Order: sequence, then structure tokens, then C-alpha cells
Amino acid sequence: MVNKFNILIPCFVLLVLMAGTAAAGQRVFIVYSYHPDYFWQQDENQGIKKALDGMEVVFGSYCLDSKRHQAREWLAQQVKICLEKIEVFQPDVIITCDDNATKTIGKAFFKQKIPVVFLGLNGEPEAYGLVEPGKRQHPGENITGVLERHYYQDATALLQTILLANNLKVENLDIITDDSYTSTTLLKFLREEAWKTPWGRVFLPQAKTFSQYKEQILGINQTGHVAFIYNLETLKDAAGNYVPSMDVVAWTRKHLAMPALAFHERYLEKGAALCGVAVSGRVQGYYAGLKVKRILGGVSAREIPIDRPPKGTVILNISVAERLGIKIPLEILLGADIVYDAEK
Repeated sequence: MVNKFNILIPCFVLLVLMAGTAAAGQRVFIVYSYHPDYFWQQDENQGIKKALDGMEVVFGSYCLDSKRHQAREWLAQQVKICLEKIEVFQPDVIITCDDNATKTIGKAFFKQKIPVVFLGLNGEPEAYGLVEPGKRQHPGENITGVLERHYYQDATALLQTILLANNLKVENLDIITDDSYTSTTLLKFLREEAWKTPWGRVFLPQAKTFSQYKEQILGINQTGHVAFIYNLETLKDAAGNYVPSMDVVAWTRKHLAMPALAFHERYLEKGAALCGVAVSGRVQGYYAGLKVKRILGGVSAREIPIDRPPKGTVILNISVAERLGIKIPLEILLGADIVYDAEK
């Protein structure tokens, strides 16, 4: 099993790296779209801090908590509070993590004096009015950042190679996810993307409840399809409470009897799926942090390209392969990060 750091991020915290006074350090304010104990947010934070390690930086931050509270009124209220925090903090750079922070706080500072660096952006920056079409390499304004783009083509090729090596034939790939804004954005992108797969693609209804998700997983077992598992963060129980995603993953590990793809490291490590090409919050944070570092060093944000990390991480869960009786080709074993979940 791969051990990860669990870093809880207070919703408003000042942290000074290296010895020095607050007046001496450059000031960076991080706006998180989600909540402090969400693993993706923790990983983003870790990546940002790693990229800026060794610099004298004063950090401020605020969490919009917009995954557990999806009402527009909630987001509007949190944006107002966050803008007040930023006004008091007076940062040299603002970092916006994921779409909700970027399309609200990032947009509010568009063409303003303070540089903004976004990360984890699933939507198109042009659609949010952050850059003109064709200008991602030279944004020309005060906003740049890192796109979150998943490696669907690579992941399906990976799974197809494994299935062929085991003489397994399937007809369809069932795409399953929660009803979060991030998932809605992803599904829109997938429907419009020229994404070639060896199977038919079935877009299952976005699951709102844990019971609905369970029905979908058990249905996949009955049809013999392979699964594409994306987000499991906003499923609710019968009482309307959010079910912790790792509880959903644990149930999936025990009940899903077909090969599946996943795109979050944590889901793969805990056994929700056989394999995937993962996008890491740490990598997103690190690449964004490198852009911030350049800006603090005197480079204009208008000259720093909007781009994405060059590649994802191939992850294979051997415990899942053993449970499903699937043999893994040697070339995949040699090129993948191998993980084992808690139950074999």
C-alpha cells in the first residue's frame, strides 16, 4: 500500500516558510474551491508548498467549501467573504484551486494588478473569459495557470491491453460519477471530445445517492461491462448526509466484479478500480507553484503559458487484479506504479 501524507488545511491560515517576519516575505493567497479534509485539496496544497519550498513566503488561504454546499447562494456568500479576506491580506499573487475558485475569485481579479495562477481547471479558460482564443501560450493579461486534463485515451488503451492479454471481450464502457459540478463539466467534455475507445460508451445518470451508485455498480456486474469511475465525492445517504468517499470506495472494492478504470490516485490505491492513468493534485499544485515562483521572481503572468503537466501516472492495483483473476502483461508491470489495497 502506498502511504500518503494527510495534511489538513485550515480555512484561513497564515504560514511563514523559513525564518523571517511577515513584512519581509512575499505574500501568496490560496483560494480552495473545496473543504480542508478533501484529499484532492490536501494534495494540491502539498504540491504548491513543495514548489515554493526555500522561498520566504507568507501564505493566506480560504476554503469556499463548494463541493459539500452546491447552492449558488452559498458560493456567492463565500466569494464575498473570501474577497474581504484578500483585501485585508494584500497578496502579491493569488492562487485559485479548481473551477469554482477560478471562475469566481480568479475572474474578479481579471485585468487587475494582482497576478492570478489557477490550477485544477476542468473547464476551458476561454469559456470563463480568462484568456482570448488562441492565446494560451501568451495569455496577455494577469492570469495564467494549469489545466486539469485526464488521460482518457491512454487509460482505455491500458485497460484494453490487459483485457486482450486475458482473452476478455466486453462491449461497453459504463461511465459512472457523482452529481458534482466537476463531474458535470467532465461529462460535457467527454461527450464533445473525439475520444476513441474499443468499446461503446454508456453515460450512466450522474449518481446523487449512495444507493443509486450501488445499483449502478451491481448493474455493471450483471451486464459484464467495464467501468469508468470518476468522482465519488457528493453521494448522499437516505438522511441526506454526504457519504465519505473512502466509504464508497471501500464498498466498491468489495462489490465491483468487473475491471474498472479510475483517475484519482486515492481511488486506485484503495482498490476501487484495476488501473488508470491518474492526474495528481500534488502535480497540479507543483506546476502551479512553479508559475507562482516565476512571478515572484519578476516574470509577468502575461508571458507564462497556460498548459497542463505533460503526462499522468500509470497506476495498477495488483490486489484488484488478484481478486478478479486477471494476469498483467510484463510490459505494463514494468512501466506502472504498483499499489496494493488493504484487502486481498
